[in-house]
Order: sequence, then structure tokens, then C-alpha cells
Amino acid sequence: MDHPNGVTLARGAPTTMGRMSNPAAPDTVGAPMPPGLRALAEHWGLVLTYGLITLGLGIVLLVWPHASVTVFAVLLAIQLIVVGVVRIVQALSTDRRDGAARALIGLLGGIALIVGLLILRDPLQSVVVVTMILGAFWVIAGVIDLLQAFMGVEREGRGWDVLTGVLSILFGGFLIVDTEISLKVLVVLVGIWLVVVGIIATTAAFRLRHARTGAW
Repeated sequence: MDHPNGVTLARGAPTTMGRMSNPAAPDTVGAPMPPGLRALAEHWGLVLTYGLITLGLGIVLLVWPHASVTVFAVLLAIQLIVVGVVRIVQALSTDRRDGAARALIGLLGGIALIVGLLILRDPLQSVVVVTMILGAFWVIAGVIDLLQAFMGVEREGRGWDVLTGVLSILFGGFLIVDTEISLKVLVVLVGIWLVVVGIIATTAAFRLRHARTGAW
């Protein structure tokens, strides 16, 4: 058909006039997403598995707050090992130009694997030991997340890394300072944390799936 400006358009041809006339319209394709998660688009199933396992472990701890130290240590070790695997895959999937971020993510993955295996090797730990180990790991993880946020190539979605980094440092610092915390309180706090992380990771997995197919 004929356009008023004299340009002939094929019937049914797509046009961007509506979008151009409304520059304020939201761009859902460019919605912010954590840079590290975006690198996992080809492995969204792994992220989904991580989210579901983390969510499941968190629910188990909340439903069973009177779990023994051994049971709690084993569940915590499983979660840390899963974190380590996901982080290592994330590091391998990160753009090679972002060498600093790859190194930091890989370092965190290695630490998580080592800590998880050490706890699993000797789960008969005291509450104080488990609390110190967990607190130290979360502080280190938080610092790495903050470094990754400011050292990465991409800037979009860095607020996510800053938020998780700050929360990890605060939570880990609290556990290190308050080593006299009871097992029940520790189990509930960790359970809440795992549920929140599991929900976020599961949601991110479906966003990654859409990003991979080009629908997101």
C-alpha cells in the first residue's frame, strides 16, 4: 500500500513506525540480567537443577529445624558442591575477554568444592566449626561477587552482583562474629537463605531458557 510520504509498503510488511513514535516504550529484549548468569544461557538446565536443589534443601531445613549437626553438615556440603560445579561451568562459559571475572568465578567455584568436600569428609563437626566455615565461605563469596561486579567487561545488571555480594558479606560476617549461635537458629537462617537463593536461581533459569531461544 502507499504510505502518505510516497513510500510503497508491501501489504503485511512489518514496520517499526509504532516503536519509533513511542521511544519510551519498554524494551523487554534488553531487560537487565546478571552478566554471570547471561553467560550460562547454554546451560540453563544446570542453573534450573541448581535452583531446585537449593530450594529443596532450604525447605528441608525449614521443615526440620531440629536436624542434627551431622545431617545439617551433609546437606550444607551437598549445596556447596553444587555451587562449585555451577560456578566452574559459569567461569568456562564467560567471555574470554573478561579474564578477571572468569578467574574470580572459577576461584569461588573451586573454594566451594573444596569446602563442601571437606565438610562431607568429616560431617561430625561442632556447631561452632560449621558456623565458622560457612561464615568464612560466605564472606569470601561476597567479596568475589563485588570484585566481579566492578571488574567485569559488561556493566548491565551489575546491581545484582553488588546486592548478593553485600548480603553474603553481612550474613557471613554475622555467623563469624556470633559463633555461639544455636544449631536450631543456624539451621533456620541457612534454610531461609537457601530458599531465597533457590527461588531466584530457578526464576533466572527460565529467563536463561528464553534468552537462549531468543524469546527473552
